[in-house]
Amino acid sequence: MVIANRKNKLFLLQAERHYAFGEMDLAAEKYKLAETSSKKHRFIHEEALACELAAAFHKEAGDKKNVAELIDRAVECYQTWGAEGKVKSILLSP
Repeated sequence: MVIANRKNKLFLLQAERHYAFGEMDLAAEKYKLAETSSKKHRFIHEEALACELAAAFHKEAGDKKNVAELIDRAVECYQTWGAEGKVKSILLSP
């Protein structure tokens, strides 16, 4: 049994697994659950990671609408967490 405040990690792992196996609908669902669960439990750094990975997923899937929003949220979370180097890295990446 997964403790409620650890579900975000499970959701993110499941999202990555579904993505790796080409199960795009399931991956999208799990990325959203990871982001939502991280936010609910105030794991700002894990919300940032979930948003960052979800953005990469949506970019690869051709869903450009969600990419900018997810990158913006990831940057906002990383800034709140104090990870300025990570913010710089994201903003400089193509």
